[in-house]
Amino acid sequence: MRVRDVLPIWRLERLQQRLRDRSTRLFTAEMLKRNVEAAQRHNVESACHAEDFIYAYVVKHPGFANIRSAVDYYFDDGARSAAKLGEIVDKLPLQQRPVHMLEFASGYGCVTRHLRNNPNLSLVACDIHEQAIDFLRTKLGVRSMMSAHVPEDLAIEDKFDVVFALSFFSHMPKATFGRWIKALFAQLRTPGYLIFTTHGLASRKLHREPEIPSDGFWFSEKSEQGDLSTAEYGTAIVTPDFVTNEVLAQTARGIHDYRHAFWWDHQDLWIVEKNTSDLQSN
Repeated sequence: MRVRDVLPIWRLERLQQRLRDRSTRLFTAEMLKRNVEAAQRHNVESACHAEDFIYAYVVKHPGFANIRSAVDYYFDDGARSAAKLGEIVDKLPLQQRPVHMLEFASGYGCVTRHLRNNPNLSLVACDIHEQAIDFLRTKLGVRSMMSAHVPEDLAIEDKFDVVFALSFFSHMPKATFGRWIKALFAQLRTPGYLIFTTHGLASRKLHREPEIPSDGFWFSEKSEQGDLSTAEYGTAIVTPDFVTNEVLAQTARGIHDYRHAFWWDHQDLWIVEKNTSDLQSN
């Protein structure tokens, strides 16, 4: 489970302010040493970016006894997510290997650095931050592309066997939630699979148990991402019915696979298949 998903709201807000106030001189000698040690265990690049908010969030989190345990968590959790995704992709009925995959909203490479070691994947990363794209290309050696603030402005000429968005729709407002499903689904080859996670009903416990409106969509203009508008990137909790209806409305497809609280024991997993049929459903 990502630390950013388990911190109570009041602590999150306090931590956000502290991180906004800090300079970009994030790494101490101790952090750099622990980065190398953790990276060597996973055979990945040890470099991290000073603007990596997930890294900063982890190392400042009061739940860790020391820097070593925090850095280990950052690298270990990225490895767990990469392995989990690899197992999912391996079971998809795709004939070609390596699988051409877009990791959407990749950030500064917490998971990407591990995915690039998977020989069954041909990886392309995509993020909204220019600094992240440069870091992914130059430090992690991953082909990377700029995202867009508006779904309809996403300009990626390539098509993919798999598009993966981890903890992205858990932050989308209703105005763009379905539109992003449509935009990412459009990036798929035929056959192809859109894989994404959402804050489902199990995530309510992390956000003071909010009452979900009758339409199945709850949104708060709060997030851990300090440099994006919270109206554009906040916190969303959605019901299975809401997601199923949005997928059908935006793609004319049903759900290929759904797993409750599959990621970090609270985020729901969704897989949507693109094939030659007009409609696919379980």
